Amino acid sequence: MAGLTAAVAVAALLALAGCGDDGGDAGGPSPSPPPSKTGATPTGSPSKPQGPLSEQQARAALLVEGNLPAGWRHADLDDTTAAGDAPDDLSTKDRNCKQLFDALGGDVDRHEARTDASRDYRKAAGGPYLSSEIASYDSADGDGATRALSTFVSVRESCRRVTTHNNAVTVEWTVSPLKTGTGADAEGARLRGTARGGPADGKRLTLDLVLSRVKQSTTGLALLSAGQGDTRLTAGAAKAAADRLKAVAAGRTPAPTVPPEQDDQGDQGGGHR
Repeated sequence: MAGLTAAVAVAALLALAGCGDDGGDAGGPSPSPPPSKTGATPTGSPSKPQGPLSEQQARAALLVEGNLPAGWRHADLDDTTAAGDAPDDLSTKDRNCKQLFDALGGDVDRHEARTDASRDYRKAAGGPYLSSEIASYDSADGDGATRALSTFVSVRESCRRVTTHNNAVTVEWTVSPLKTGTGADAEGARLRGTARGGPADGKRLTLDLVLSRVKQSTTGLALLSAGQGDTRLTAGAAKAAADRLKAVAAGRTPAPTVPPEQDDQGDQGGGHR
């Protein structure tokens, strides 16, 4: 009997000390959630919208020289390419077809991105030329990134021919789908045409456009080159761009990092727009 009484007393003491093994704590406060791997306490649902990227995050997601083959360098491409303008900002009077270019930088009609950034590159003075674009949408806009991607696809299908003109250069482009193998949330278009006027007069040009979506943001790529184009180069750059945006969306800083703004010759966040 004495042994039973002692056992009951021990059980009572353990219960008072909060050392029970049933995991419950009737009437007491709920335990705090365990810290995450980053040391922060997790809050909310992982799928809950977290708002658009900041200007610094958008800029960090842009492509850098280290993502491109040897020889590529940052450059201001305004009015300097074989097509007469930066490859993501060609001028056309066709409002529908223009959305192919506008969607890359988040400038779709009535649904503009809250944050955007851009950076341009070229391999040599005569090209090829590349534009990297980031656009991030406010959750209040619904799913702006998905809408931008669907707009890009619908315009690619309806815009079979488009004429661009700038800096004495006119190009009549033929538009077709482009498969880059970068995933389900990525779409591409290939434009081919012949330059009329300017230093590239008579040259055959290829313009590859790729738009990829990651959560509430998109990364756009425009690659302009003479000749038939290079699908492997386009696919590699598009994958690198999507990987950088995924890293930023997950709260990480992709490497290599984008140089400070003062090194960008005036291209600060919004690029050449």
